[in-house]
Amino acid sequence: MSLYEVLGVDKSASQDEIKKAYYKMSKSAHPDKGGDAEEFKKINHAYEVLSTPEKRQVYDLTGSDSEDQGGGGGPNIHEMFMGGNPFGGLGGLGAMFGEMFGGGGMPMGGKPRKVPRGPDKAQDIPLSLADFYNGRDIQIKFHQQRGCTLCKASGALKSEQCGGCRGQGMRIMMRQIAPGMVQQSVQKCPDCNGEGQRVLQVCHECSGKKYKTHEKALNARIEPGMPDGEKLRFVGECSDAPEYERPGDVILNLLRTSSDSDFEWQGNDLHLTHSVEMAEALLGFHAQIKNHPNGKEVSLSWAGGPLQHNTVLVVKGMGMPVRGKKGEYGDLFVHIDIAVSTGEKKAGWTTEQRAALQRVFPEWRAPRSGTPLNFVMSE
Repeated sequence: MSLYEVLGVDKSASQDEIKKAYYKMSKSAHPDKGGDAEEFKKINHAYEVLSTPEKRQVYDLTGSDSEDQGGGGGPNIHEMFMGGNPFGGLGGLGAMFGEMFGGGGMPMGGKPRKVPRGPDKAQDIPLSLADFYNGRDIQIKFHQQRGCTLCKASGALKSEQCGGCRGQGMRIMMRQIAPGMVQQSVQKCPDCNGEGQRVLQVCHECSGKKYKTHEKALNARIEPGMPDGEKLRFVGECSDAPEYERPGDVILNLLRTSSDSDFEWQGNDLHLTHSVEMAEALLGFHAQIKNHPNGKEVSLSWAGGPLQHNTVLVVKGMGMPVRGKKGEYGDLFVHIDIAVSTGEKKAGWTTEQRAALQRVFPEWRAPRSGTPLNFVMSE
C-alpha cells in the first residue's frame, strides 16, 4: 500500500488536502479513541513524508521512504538524495567514491527552486535646479519582458506530465563504476528538459518562448521641493524571468546636474556668492541676480553702510519650495565677496583719494618709514 493510499488521497493531492485527510484519519485511528496503534503509526509516517516537499519528491521518484530504506545498516534514501553522500553507507570506501564522483552537494528537489524576487534596476535621472523648483513630469521608456498570459509562461497550450520523470523535472541516473558498484545521481530530465511537462501544442502567442517583450512607459511627477537624490520606486516593473518568482523594482534616482547654475542648494535654502567692488562695499550697490530657478531676476540692493568680506545678506522667501507645503519657501543667502578691481590694483590710490579715505577712517595711521620691502602684488 502506498503512502497516498494510507491517507486515502490521490498522488496529485495538494498539501491542504493531505493535511485534511491526515487530521480526519488520525482522529479515528488514535489509540486513545480505540484505534489501532500500528495503523496510527502508519498514518503519522505517511503524513511526515508527504507533508515535507523534499521527502515527497524523493518518494514520488523512488517509491521508497526512509523507513523502507533505513534498516540493515544500509544507506538512507533521503540522505542519498537530499544533498548527502550517496555512498555514505559504504564506510571508508563510500567516502572515497563520494569524493571521486561528486556525491556530496547534489540537491534533490525536482525542478530548481526560484529566487523569491528578482534584482532591482536603478536609473539616474539628471534634472536642473529649475526642475526641482517648479516640478516636472517625466517619462522613461524601456523594453519589458512579461510572461505570456495565454499559456501562463509555460510555452504550451496543451501538455502532459512527462513519463520519464513523472512530472518532477529530475531523474535518477545510474552508472556502473566498478563490478557490483553503481553511482546514482540526480540530473535534469532529458525528455522534458527539466520542465516536468511534455509539450503537445505550442503556444502561438509566444511561439513557445514563454515570454513576450513590449515597450513599457513609466510616468513620474517631480514634485516642487523634492530633494536632490530622491528615489522613485516602481514596484515589480522589472522584466519577468524564469529564475525569479516575481520581478524586481525599477528605481529612478533624481539627481541635480552640478553645472546648471551658480546657486548652491542646502535643504530648503539657496546660497549664492556675489562679488562687489571696494566702492560698492563702502557706498552701497544695486544688482540684478539672474538665473534664479523660478525664472525671474532677483533685485539686490544695499545702502546700509560698509560691508565686510563674507557678509551674508538674506533674501526672505527666495529659496526652494518647502515640499508638501504650498506657498512656503526657504531663503536665499547671498555671500558677499569684496573684489578689488584690476584698475585699482594697478593704479593704486591718488593723493586726493587717499585724503578722502583718511577723512572717512580717521583712526587709520600711516605705516612707519623704513627700508622698503622688495615685493610685488600677485596677479
